[in-house]
Amino acid sequence: MRILQRYLAIALALAVVAAIYLSLRDVPLPDRARIDRTLEETEPIQEPSEGPSFTTTIKGYTYTLTPRATYDIAGLVVSQHRGDALFNLYHQADPGNIRDVCVVWGEAITNGSYRRVTFTSGEFTCSFSWSTAITPPFRPEKASNNHLIPADAAVARQIGRIHVGDQIRMRGLLVDYRVTSGGQDVFTRRTSLTRNDTGNGACEILYVTGLTVVAPGDHLRADAGRYAWYASLVLLAALATVWLLRPPLAE
Repeated sequence: MRILQRYLAIALALAVVAAIYLSLRDVPLPDRARIDRTLEETEPIQEPSEGPSFTTTIKGYTYTLTPRATYDIAGLVVSQHRGDALFNLYHQADPGNIRDVCVVWGEAITNGSYRRVTFTSGEFTCSFSWSTAITPPFRPEKASNNHLIPADAAVARQIGRIHVGDQIRMRGLLVDYRVTSGGQDVFTRRTSLTRNDTGNGACEILYVTGLTVVAPGDHLRADAGRYAWYASLVLLAALATVWLLRPPLAE
């Protein structure tokens, strides 16, 4: 029993190390040869919208959404951030924004520069960097960070299945929105209406009415860190069980 306990402890330590590594590593993006031509040839389609504001209640918060434009974008998911991530500071008061998804398209794909850029998503942000000069250069206006608010539960489930490396198409409305709770204002956010801006306020806020996976990425590789954490939990439970069931030391 004690030998089993020792082996389980070693396996747990290895699983935790693997989980940390796999969670922090960059997920390799697909080669250009695997990218659908739609993403290379199609720019985001945006048309002004004069639709009326509308409200919806999400987990006790009232959202007032004001359409600014219709929007249709196809892109490669290069990074993302979950709205329900454990250490979020601000998403807790914004449960409607369930995911931030950073995508690239067009020239960023056709010239291959996306493969030499490191993309990182944080809470409401997407950053990109590179260590050496890129030729041809990466054009930031061919990338965008999208705050996603699903139109219904079915769309929310589709958004929840997005992985880095997926090639997706999203349709809906670019919106400004105001959040209230108990009759008190919580905050207001405004969407970007151009791909050429940067910094605070440069993200698109998309009320998603439709989402299609044009081509899936390598989900097994993308989820490897999560699977390693699951394995760690199983090993921890097994180790605790063995410890509780082991016979007492002889006196």
